[in-house]
Amino acid sequence: MYIFVIGFLLMVQTLVTDMFLPAHPLIATFFEVPDAFVQYSLSAVTLGAAIGFFVAGPLSDSMGRKSPVLLALGIFTFASAALYVAPGIEAFIVLRFLQGLAGAATAVIAQAIIRDLFVGNAMLKMLSRAWLISGIAPIISPIIAANLMLVAPDWRIIPLALAILGAAIFVFASRSLVETLHKDNRRAKGFDGVAKRFIAVFKDRILVGLVLIGMVQTVGLFSYLNIIPFLYQDSLGLTPVEFSLAFSTTAFCWFIGIQVGAKLGRMFKAHWVVFGALVLAVLAGVGLYLIGSMDVGIVSVVPLMAMFLVSFGMTITPIQTMALQGHGSEAGTAASVLGVMNSVTAALSAPLYPLIGSATTTGLGITVALAHLAAIGVFFFVVRPSSVPAMAKE
Repeated sequence: MYIFVIGFLLMVQTLVTDMFLPAHPLIATFFEVPDAFVQYSLSAVTLGAAIGFFVAGPLSDSMGRKSPVLLALGIFTFASAALYVAPGIEAFIVLRFLQGLAGAATAVIAQAIIRDLFVGNAMLKMLSRAWLISGIAPIISPIIAANLMLVAPDWRIIPLALAILGAAIFVFASRSLVETLHKDNRRAKGFDGVAKRFIAVFKDRILVGLVLIGMVQTVGLFSYLNIIPFLYQDSLGLTPVEFSLAFSTTAFCWFIGIQVGAKLGRMFKAHWVVFGALVLAVLAGVGLYLIGSMDVGIVSVVPLMAMFLVSFGMTITPIQTMALQGHGSEAGTAASVLGVMNSVTAALSAPLYPLIGSATTTGLGITVALAHLAAIGVFFFVVRPSSVPAMAKE
C-alpha cells in the first residue's frame, strides 16, 4: 500500500505536463494567442517546479515529510480547479505555474521519503517500483485527455479532471502516509540551517556532476515536449487522439527505460548505465537530424523519439540513487537540488524552443545530440567514473 502512495506522489508532476499536451493547439485557439504563448506556459510550469523543489526539499528536512506534501497536494487541487475558470492566457500561465510548484514539491518529498527508508541497491529497487506506478501517467494521460476532449470538446475538462484526481490523492495520502523523518533526525530550521544543507550538498563533486548531466538532459527533453504537439499535429497531420497514441507509445518506452536502468544499475555499476544511456541519446539525436531533411511520416519519427525516451528513462533511478546515497541527513535538500537545477534549465531554455522549429525533426535532432554530447563530457571530467564509490548492497 505504501509504495502506491509514493507512486501517486511522483505521478502528480508528470500529470501537470503531459495531460495538457494534446490540448496545446486548442488552448492557443481558445485564448486567441500564438502557439508560442502556450509553449511559454510550459516554461511557467518548469519555473514553478524550480521554486517547488527549492522550498519543499529543505522544508521537509526540517518539518518532516507529511505536512508539506499535503500542503502541496492542496495547492495542486486548487490550481487545477481554478484553471477551469481561467479568464485569459495570463491567468492560465499563473495557475500552470502553481501546478508546477505543487507537482515538484510532491515529487521531491516522495524521493526523500524513499531515501529515509532505503539506501544503495535497495533504494534503486524501491525507486523502480515507485516509478512502475507513476510511470503509467505519461503513457495514459495524453490518451485520457484526448478522449475527454472527445466527450466534452473543451480543453477545460482536463484541469477539472486533475482537480478531482488531486483531491482523491490528498485523501489517500492523508490517511495512508506515515511520517518517515523522526523529530530527532530533522535538520535546523531557518535560513542558516537551509544554507548549511545546500553548502554540504554542493561540496559533493559527484552530485554536482550528476546535476549538470540532468540539466543538459533537460534541454533535450523539454525541447521534445515543446515541439512534438505541433510537429505531430500541424506538420504530420495527426488528430489529437492520434497524437496521444503516438505520444503514449514513446512514453511507454520511457517507462521501460526506467525499469531497465534500475535493473542494470543493480547488475552493473550505476554510473556506466548512465554513460550508456547518454550514448544512446546521442545516436537518437543524430537519427532525428538525418530524417529531418527527408520526406518521412510518423512511422519513421516515432522509433527515434522512443529511442531518445528510453535513454532518458534509463538514467533516472541511477542518477537519483547516486546523488542521494551520501546525503541521508539532508535527503530533501539533495533531491531539491536535482529538481531545482533541471527546472531552472528548462525555464531558461524557453527562448530556444521556438527557434528549434516544429516543421521537421532537424532542429530537435541537433539539440538532443549536442546536449547529450555535453553530458558525456561532464560524465568524464566532472563525475569522473573512477572516483564514484560503490553503492550499498541490499
